[in-house]
Amino acid sequence: MVRVISQETYDEVVQENMQEFDMSAEEAIQDAINQFEAQAECNKDIARRVKAGKEGAYTLLLELLQARHKVTMETANEKDATFIINVLNTLIALMDVQPDLLDQKGVDVIKSILDNTEDENILIATLKWISTCCIKHEINRQRLFAKNIASNLKSLLQVGNNVKLLSEVLSVIRKFPLDDDIRVEFGKAHDHARELGFQLLEPLTNLLKEHTKPPLVSELMSTIASLLVRHELCATVAESGADVLFSVLADNSENAAVVQQASKLITALAGNDDVKRQLVKSGIVPIIVLLLTRHASNASTTASTLKCMAALTLREPPHSRLFYDCGAPEAIVDCLKRHPENEAVQKNGCWAIRNMVARCRDMNPKFKELGVEPILFAAYERFLKDFGFDVKSALRDLECDVKFDEQWTGKGVELKQ
Repeated sequence: MVRVISQETYDEVVQENMQEFDMSAEEAIQDAINQFEAQAECNKDIARRVKAGKEGAYTLLLELLQARHKVTMETANEKDATFIINVLNTLIALMDVQPDLLDQKGVDVIKSILDNTEDENILIATLKWISTCCIKHEINRQRLFAKNIASNLKSLLQVGNNVKLLSEVLSVIRKFPLDDDIRVEFGKAHDHARELGFQLLEPLTNLLKEHTKPPLVSELMSTIASLLVRHELCATVAESGADVLFSVLADNSENAAVVQQASKLITALAGNDDVKRQLVKSGIVPIIVLLLTRHASNASTTASTLKCMAALTLREPPHSRLFYDCGAPEAIVDCLKRHPENEAVQKNGCWAIRNMVARCRDMNPKFKELGVEPILFAAYERFLKDFGFDVKSALRDLECDVKFDEQWTGKGVELKQ
């Protein structure tokens, strides 16, 4: 696709170069051409982005962005806003898969834009840039977080009905609890999630009450779940937002994507035993079984729902009884039969079975009657290296004939006193 640059935008860049960077007319024209060529080229592949980065494209773009942003802080207009958005989009293209280019000056510019800009389109582009900088880059996340970006995100959650802006805010929030940078031995994902949880869970829960249907409902639940790293945070959400979960599931029972995110949120909330009991007491069990049955053909949703079931039954025999009475064994075995080669379905199904029967062995005959034993042995053969122990654990608690390998054996050497 050919990217078209308007004459007006081109003239603005040339004038900017001449006025802000004291370039001659020829230098300004050539620099403008190089800048626009870099923005078409950077979208093609990583090799072109790396070359542009080595040639100083980041430094030039950042200087252009900083200079024009200073102007807009005094007298904002549509032309300046368009220019800034173009520069931000170029930075996004340039830094895709090479976030190392971000330096402290760039962090300061990001913070200045968030602090001093009301133009929602500029904010959307800036948030997209932040997300690009944070993927697989722990140092960038820590630098940005140290600038108290949480306060900006909290303010932006109050923007109202701008779905695009809210979506980008939620995307940025989800980036900070990531632990995806293999170059860093110990990151601050937990610290980021905890701090964001204390500051943002209340407004996020309130937004969930307002947006119980797509397009934002899934993103809101995913974002909330990513921040639930402490028991008190789970309790906070349960206290003010447990009821809304039932509304979400009722309004979107046919939507597999929403059900999947709701299951993940319930799983996260169930990390707090008191919250888990509250959810079950509120009547979540028959809903979970119904949704598992309804979306049994969707592997991703099935895997998430089985994991949710496993979390709700962990160390809770009364919960297991409720699931049993609601037809969970039939639903679980049916899902395992439908997705024999799906690792997540088979693994989470094993967990769900194990947690149900571990302290309720009288359920074993029902599972065996449904034919679960050959299904699990087949899963063991297929996924031996990945989660063979989990399969064997489920078979053991079902009282099937299974042998565990001895992991550590002594050599019979007598210890000296």
